Amino acid sequence: MVRKLNAGDEDNFEITKSDNLANMLIDNIKYVTIAATLIGVITLLGAAIGLMNIMLVSVTERTREIGIRKAIGATKKVIRSQFLAEAIVICQLGGLLGILFGIGIGNAISLLIGGSFLVPWLWIFTGIIICFVVGVGAGIYPAIKASNLDPIDALRFE
Repeated sequence: MVRKLNAGDEDNFEITKSDNLANMLIDNIKYVTIAATLIGVITLLGAAIGLMNIMLVSVTERTREIGIRKAIGATKKVIRSQFLAEAIVICQLGGLLGILFGIGIGNAISLLIGGSFLVPWLWIFTGIIICFVVGVGAGIYPAIKASNLDPIDALRFE
């Protein structure tokens, strides 16, 4: 009789659960995740284009070196492998710096809020694989261009 209701009367109270609020937040996090993924893909595309330009400039600046190497017996495969490996190493170094930066920021924030920080190993390995794919994708064209240079024309290049 706290609410002064008889047994047959309609309830004059309701119970509100926080499940509805949690579901609304989860739905909004989906949109944030999609936006962050889209921004990440655009950033990776820009980085790949930048790396490809760097590698193309490297091929142009090292044309004489490529000509000398081909003149003394380097095959197309050796030249292609060298430039492809350089592109992959550049991408992996960038990925490693990003991973270290992310772990550092995560640890700093967890110290500030008094929580614990878990290293996201799955995302780290995924990042390494993505960096490898971007390195191969951005480095394959410059590597093929370098391997297809004619040694005589390359030696004449100034």
